[in-house]
Amino acid sequence: MFAVVTPKEIHLPPGTVLKLPGSWDEYQSLSAQLGDRSSPRIKYRPGEILLMAPLPEHGRKAS
Repeated sequence: MFAVVTPKEIHLPPGTVLKLPGSWDEYQSLSAQLGDRSSPRIKYRPGEILLMAPLPEHGRKAS
């Protein structure tokens, strides 16, 4: 499966971490575009925007 990143769509396969060059303003714009969606996760480091698609949970949760 391939990562797809366009102005209208972001689709990352599970476990993908995508590092993009970007400013704080670009991070805020992308964060607003994604809204409350939980995937992909987005983080900012100075000069870098990280998009992360978590792996699906597997196995049974311990009680």
